[in-house]
Amino acid sequence: MSNLERRYRWLLRVLPKWYRQDREEEMVGIFLADRTDDLDLEHSWPGWGETGAILGLAVRTHLAAGAALTSVPARVMWRGEVVRVLGMIGLLLGVFYAGAAITNLSVAYGNPEWAQPISWWRLLELAPIVAFAALLNGRRTPAKIAAFAPVVLTVATLAQTGGHVVLWVLFQLPGIVTFLCLCLGFHREAPTPPARRLLWWGGGALLLGVLGGFATGTGLLAIALITVVVRVVAFVRGDFVLGRAVSLFALLQLAPLAFLLVGGEVLVIVLPLAVLLVLCAVAPVRKPSARPRVS
Repeated sequence: MSNLERRYRWLLRVLPKWYRQDREEEMVGIFLADRTDDLDLEHSWPGWGETGAILGLAVRTHLAAGAALTSVPARVMWRGEVVRVLGMIGLLLGVFYAGAAITNLSVAYGNPEWAQPISWWRLLELAPIVAFAALLNGRRTPAKIAAFAPVVLTVATLAQTGGHVVLWVLFQLPGIVTFLCLCLGFHREAPTPPARRLLWWGGGALLLGVLGGFATGTGLLAIALITVVVRVVAFVRGDFVLGRAVSLFALLQLAPLAFLLVGGEVLVIVLPLAVLLVLCAVAPVRKPSARPRVS
C-alpha cells in the first residue's frame, strides 16, 4: 500500500462505518485511478477539493435524510432528524429575539429622550426572520447566512465595548450550538421543513418576542418555561424526535441560567426553572417504533 492510498483511507475514516463498508474500495480506486507516478504515490496528499467533498459527504451520511442514500441505519436517520429539529428550534429562538428587537427598536425610535442614536447595524437583529422564511422556502444557504448575522452584530458590539468574551459565550451557547445544527443538518439532501406547520411556530415565537420586549430581562425565563411545556407535550404525544431535540436544548439553556443563579438575580424564579430544565434533559424519551419520515 502506497503512502497516498494510506492517506486516502485515513481521510475516509470521517465517513460512517456502514458507508465505508460498501464504498471504501470503490472510492479509493477512483481516487488512485490517474495517480500512477511512483513519486506521486509516495509523497502526495489528497487534494483540497477531494477533502472538501469527502467532508461534505461525511455530514450528509452521518446526518442522513434518507432521500438519496440506501441502506441507511435507522439510528442515523433519527440522528439527522433530531439535529434538524434542534437547528429549527435555534432558528425559532432567533425569531423570538428578533421580535424583542422589534419592540426595543420601536420604543427607542419613538422616544425623543433616547440617549444613544440607533445604529443601522441593529437591523441585523431582525435577520432570523429572513432566515426562517428562506429556510421554509428551501433556500438553505441564504437562510444560514441570515441566521449568522446576529452573531456578527454581537461580535462587533463586543469589539467596541470591550465586553467579556466568556460571558458572551455563556449566554450565546444555545444559539451557537443550534446554529451549527442548522448548518450541518440542513445539507443539500435534507428535506425542506414543512412550511404550513412551522409558520404557526414562527408566528408564535415572533409574537412572544414582541410582547417579551416590553419586559426587559424576561427572555431567558420565558424560553426556559416554553421549553418545559414543549418537552411535556412531546412526551405525551410520543414524539421521539421533538422530545430528544428539546432535551438537548434544555441542557444548553442551563449555561445562561447558571450565570443568573451565580449572580443571585431572581433566584426564586430561576432556581425552579433550572431544576425543571435538568428534569427535561434527563427524563427518558419514548423509543421510536418506526423509521422517521423523510418527505
